[in-house]
Formats: sequence, structure tokens, C-alpha cells
Amino acid sequence: MGFLLIMLVLLVFMMWSGNRSRKKMQNQQEEHRRRMDEGLVPGAWVKTSVGFWGRFADRDGDVVILETPGGTETYWDVAAVRDIGEPPFAADEPEAPVEEEPEKPVLGLEPGGPSFAQTPEPPSSSDVSDAPDPGTSFEPPSSAAEPDDDSDTKN
Repeated sequence: MGFLLIMLVLLVFMMWSGNRSRKKMQNQQEEHRRRMDEGLVPGAWVKTSVGFWGRFADRDGDVVILETPGGTETYWDVAAVRDIGEPPFAADEPEAPVEEEPEKPVLGLEPGGPSFAQTPEPPSSSDVSDAPDPGTSFEPPSSAAEPDDDSDTKN
């Protein structure tokens, strides 16, 4: 009997906490929807769920028309609009010049010296003077330690 009472109390608590979190989520969705309705005025910058930034131009039911900076109009589902606000474009003001730090050697390589990305230069004709002429035949060097062919003699 005590076990059933504990289970009943746990079930009621789970239903109550689930209902509370559901109401909280509904309130958040309503607040977001209200903010979107108030903020969707012509000329307002909006961000879509895929990261597209455009200016709001018009709304027709569930379709919104967003305008690119170049003036092209694109049609989007109203559910794709995620945020209203200024886009993170670069400022028109010139930035202060940044002082460059002197380069430090990395792994013992000197700055401005050869790097691993550079391709080696092909050998010059003076480097290949030891190579045989293409028209001559190749003979392997004679070896002093040639194996003896004493297959006739067995110990």
C-alpha cells in the first residue's frame, strides 16, 4: 500500500513539473512571436535560420519578403526569420593601424628563411656531370666478393 502511494505522489509530481515547463515554453514562444510582430517593420534587418541577413520589405500571410543590400527581393517563410537586429557587418570607420610584432623563429627556422612549402630548385647541368651519357650502356661495377661456384665439390 505504501509503495502505491509513493508511486502516485511521484506520478503527480512529474505531471505537475512537466505542465509547468510546457507553460513556460509557451510563454517564451508567445514573447518571441510578439517581439517578431512588433519588430517586422519595413527596413528592419532580420536574420533567417540559415544565417541570411536581409531587410524586411513586406509580409503576406506566412511569407515575408527580404531585400538584400543589392536590392534583390527574396521570399521566405515567416518561420525562417529567427532574429531582428543589426547585422554584424564591418564598420565604415577606418580601423587604427596595428603594429606588427617581429617574427619569432619557429622550430629553429629563421624568419624569412627557406620554408617547407618552397619547392627545391632543379639541379643545374654542373650538378649532373657525373651521370653517364645517355648513349652508353650501363655496366654494374665489379665486386671483389663474387660468390664462388663450387657446386661440384661437396664436403
